[in-house]
This record gives sequence, C-alpha cells and structure tokens, in this order.
Amino acid sequence: MNLNECYNMSEFERKLLDKPSFSQKGLSGYKFPTKNRDMEVYFVDVKQGHDTYFISKKCTHTYYVIEGEGFFDIDGSRHEAKRGMLFEVPPNVEYTYSGKMKLLLIMNPPWFVGNEEITRKNPSVE
Repeated sequence: MNLNECYNMSEFERKLLDKPSFSQKGLSGYKFPTKNRDMEVYFVDVKQGHDTYFISKKCTHTYYVIEGEGFFDIDGSRHEAKRGMLFEVPPNVEYTYSGKMKLLLIMNPPWFVGNEEITRKNPSVE
C-alpha cells in the first residue's frame, strides 16, 4: 500500500503501512500516513524494549499503552507502564522503555536525522 492509496481510502481514515518503518532488536514501528506534517503517528510493537537510552533534541514523544505492560525509565526514574497509561517525554530528557507492550507513539515535531542522541545501551534488551 502506498501513501496515495492510504489517502484515497477516505478523507479521515488511515491504515498502518504493511512493512515496519523502523526495527530494532526489541521492537518494530509502523507509521500511520497522516496528512498533518507537524507530527508523526506510529504503532510500536514492543517485544523487549528500546535497545538504547536516548535523548530527543527537539521532539516530544507521547506514548499510549494499548496493551501489555513494562516500564519507562525517564530521567532516572522508573515508571510502571500498563494498558491505558500515557507517557509524555519532552525534549532533552534521557529515557528508554522495556517490556512487552503495544504502543501508540505520537511525535511532535516529526522525527528527523540528527534529533536523537544515544546515551547508553538498555540492559533489558538482549
């Protein structure tokens, strides 16, 4: 499915792209093709977690836990993550997440090359 096919479904409906937009050892992310260029929306299938701790220089990352459980380690504090919880991580804050979860991720502004600074490995991801 290409971007134009997604837009032709309806003026308001969007479907995930078939192939992951990004993958790591512990997760895969699927982008929703939105018309709004001020943000990006992803479905993230977390098997173990994000493989690194990182800092976003400009993007706010907002995660909604659709199902599963795990934790977010944000600015040195560990926060339990369960279905129905929302985590908003502003720029310039170190964080990672671990567990087995399905997440909705909204990034504002959209991700761009050079935005993230990787600070260390996440020991929860093998």
